Amino acid sequence: MPTPTLTDQDRVARRAALAAAVGTAIEYYDFAIYGYLAVVLAPLFFPGQDGLLGVLSTLGVVSSGFIARPLGGLFFGRLGDRRGRKAVLMATVTLMGAATTLTGLLPTFASAGMAAPILLTLLRIVQGFSAGGEIGGAASLSTESAPALRRGFFGSATSIGISLGLAAAAATVGTLSAVTSTAQLSEWGWRVPFLIAAPLLVVAVLYRMRVEDSPLFLRMVEEAAPPKAPVTEVFRDHKAGVLRVVGIAYSTMTTGGLASVYLLVHLSAVLKYPLTGALWLIVLIVLMPLAIIPWSGSLSDRFGRRRVLTAGMAGFVVLSVPCFWVMQQGSLALAVVAALILNIPFSVQQGVVYAQYSELFPTRVRYTGVSLGFNIGGVVGTGIVSLVATWLVTATGITLAPAFYAIFAALVGLAVIATMRETSGSALREREISEVPRSADGGYTAV
Repeated sequence: MPTPTLTDQDRVARRAALAAAVGTAIEYYDFAIYGYLAVVLAPLFFPGQDGLLGVLSTLGVVSSGFIARPLGGLFFGRLGDRRGRKAVLMATVTLMGAATTLTGLLPTFASAGMAAPILLTLLRIVQGFSAGGEIGGAASLSTESAPALRRGFFGSATSIGISLGLAAAAATVGTLSAVTSTAQLSEWGWRVPFLIAAPLLVVAVLYRMRVEDSPLFLRMVEEAAPPKAPVTEVFRDHKAGVLRVVGIAYSTMTTGGLASVYLLVHLSAVLKYPLTGALWLIVLIVLMPLAIIPWSGSLSDRFGRRRVLTAGMAGFVVLSVPCFWVMQQGSLALAVVAALILNIPFSVQQGVVYAQYSELFPTRVRYTGVSLGFNIGGVVGTGIVSLVATWLVTATGITLAPAFYAIFAALVGLAVIATMRETSGSALREREISEVPRSADGGYTAV
């Protein structure tokens, strides 16, 4: 295969990054809708449980989707390392879009009885299975297509897609809650965000069809056969990498979940702010990272992944208690300011993590390794974060309890980072990651 020119490499990197961002945005729009509508769905699918108990039941279904993610990561990761990133990413976004659209067509408990929550849970599991294969593929595609010295910048496209998807989901639900009455939202309005997934699916499939597969994967296939058993190879040769991804994913997804999606439950169900105001706050706090994420990724290219990740984790240790305390002072305006401040360290983390995950594995098992570690971390991270935080408030009566949970998760992340070597500027090789020497000014020489 001829060596691509710098112009060709930049073009490939931009297209891969955009494909990762577009597809991940739609996947996360689909996956987040349920969480944003938890307060509305609780009485429709769990009518016998009032207040926070009904919300807890609904959040339990949210968690079921995350429990399915490691299975999806294993299934799609293996396919991605054997068949390529592009084909598998087409499959994951298609499955997610179909499950989300069908959720919008479900009967409620009033018309279908126990069949309604059972079907809701099954479709949520399908969503989780699909999402389990998305991040590993998007991270692999964007980082493998990027120049070595800009992998942090291009790798941040996955995080940008997540932010756009979460913001679109919150904005859709926020708009509906503003233009419909409470009765209309419960009667039919909740279905609209799910049904929007159908046209979004068409957009994602058409765009991903235009993108070429990862150059590193194609080169690997030319030089050697793809791994026959990537899952076995990951467990045998890369256990430390998987465990590090698990730890970082748990830390970043727990702190980030507490600072974003969980806040909708905290502000509306715990602190009793209006649902519409809380939803538009979520739009703000998931859009804000768009200005910080690529900057953070670029900083990690210059100063290293470990330093930038450490700064993000330390931010949660310092800011969690003050920000959650300000939120409970009875002013939605103050709550907005506190939530935005708390999302600064989250944004810093998100600019770095997906490049970091990819750099812990060689090309032949990267999709599997990233998917497995990320999704296991997700089960105990984002998957149960709202459930645990709501339970902590219910069990203790202390509305600051989620802040202490955020501090604990950040400390876990700092402990994991302390065990890692620096990988920024390294060449992503097929078999191993080899270090690239630093230049005299402290930067990295070109690969």
